Amino acid sequence: MTESTAFTVACAQTDPVIGDIDANIAMTENAIREAAGLGASLIVLPECASGGWAFSDLDESRRAAQRVDDGPTIEAWSSLAAELGVWVCGGFGEIDGDHVFNSAALIGPEGVASVYRKVHLWNTENDAFTLGDRGFGVVDTPLGRIGMMICYDAWFPESVRSLALQGADLVLAPSDWVPNPRQQPGPSLAQIMTMSAAHSNQVYVAASSRVGVERGQSFIGSSVIVDHEGWLLAGPAPATEAIITAVIDPIGSRADRADNPFNRPLGDRRPEAYTSSK
Repeated sequence: MTESTAFTVACAQTDPVIGDIDANIAMTENAIREAAGLGASLIVLPECASGGWAFSDLDESRRAAQRVDDGPTIEAWSSLAAELGVWVCGGFGEIDGDHVFNSAALIGPEGVASVYRKVHLWNTENDAFTLGDRGFGVVDTPLGRIGMMICYDAWFPESVRSLALQGADLVLAPSDWVPNPRQQPGPSLAQIMTMSAAHSNQVYVAASSRVGVERGQSFIGSSVIVDHEGWLLAGPAPATEAIITAVIDPIGSRADRADNPFNRPLGDRRPEAYTSSK
């Protein structure tokens, strides 16, 4: 009998306190422990879960940022991952020399497996963070091939497509989704973008968005877990601190994703046609 490769993934919505690293460590620790208690092997936290998001400028965001190798948040998440035998993905302000990146770390029981730096900065983020300089990467883990993006990256088709072309099975998306002033009844635009990205790239997506209000900016939560055909497995979560979970099988679904007889947006690509006509 073949051993199952399915597992439970969780998105844990938190309400970070801007600039308060200790409070946010405690908050995320509670969320990680609760999600692990629900059976989650992988827990996704929001964007900037370590120190908040609405910084006025680079100097202020630098004061709440930390290095990967000895930052207190990364150390706390690493300790929890080792203790609980889980994987954790969360957003944090990363300082590297003179630069401050809006980053996400993927941490397993053995430590940090990957760090992603947000490529597409939204609105005033350009005043508070440095543009990501590493592109989109995929790391092979016991749970499958995992890539990361952050929030606004989902608005760019190239983000998830870049990861899918590298063989990603699952995309993790720490996010801080905000209300859309033109929102119509029904799914949020963020949810639609996430579902579309999953479908058009044949990957699972777990997007964890924060809640609360920070310096006048409200956040909608609405975290979702989406399967490789673009359908909701869990969520959207309410605009409160909450945890959603779903069972996914990134490794076991590889053959089905590749052999779909109808929609094969990766297998049916024609890159030679994607240039300007002469």
